[in-house]
Amino acid sequence: MAAFEYLLLFATVVLGLAVSDLAISVHRLLNAAGRVRWDWLAPLAACLAFERIVAQWWTWYGAERLASGMTYGMFVVLLVSAVLLFLMAAVALPDDVAHDGIDLAAYYARISRRYWLLFALQWLSLNAVSNWLQAANVTPGSFLTPAMLVLPASLLLAWVRLRWVQAIGLVGFVVLYGVVYFGRPLG
Repeated sequence: MAAFEYLLLFATVVLGLAVSDLAISVHRLLNAAGRVRWDWLAPLAACLAFERIVAQWWTWYGAERLASGMTYGMFVVLLVSAVLLFLMAAVALPDDVAHDGIDLAAYYARISRRYWLLFALQWLSLNAVSNWLQAANVTPGSFLTPAMLVLPASLLLAWVRLRWVQAIGLVGFVVLYGVVYFGRPLG
């Protein structure tokens, strides 16, 4: 097993735990269906988190040529990015449903700021490692790209609590990541 495969395996374990947490939360909500007041924003946030997890793994798999220049510090920041992605996935849906039930609209309203701050921090840490690796490997890349709008948009969503703005943000990011990664080959 190559060094890159060891690094990818370790970081992927964290992403696997995030997918497991999402699946368990969905299972608990479906089990308690009669006690759940359904709303679409929290499940959409979970879908966005799932999409980010898959995109993250997809991106890491294709970064083998950059991994040879990875330092310990870079790898730590990469793991921090994975943990932030886990936390984002974990907060998207409630862990349990109380006996008197749960209102997913109220739940999302309560966690939306944390969700978007985790989203922004994860994006920042991931891009920090990416730019650090590109600089270390002298790989041409531009720091100023349309993707730079992700950070201000996610911070805006962390503070603007209007439901329609949250809906546009979630749908927009789901579509954005779907378009960016749909049809992208592995590697």
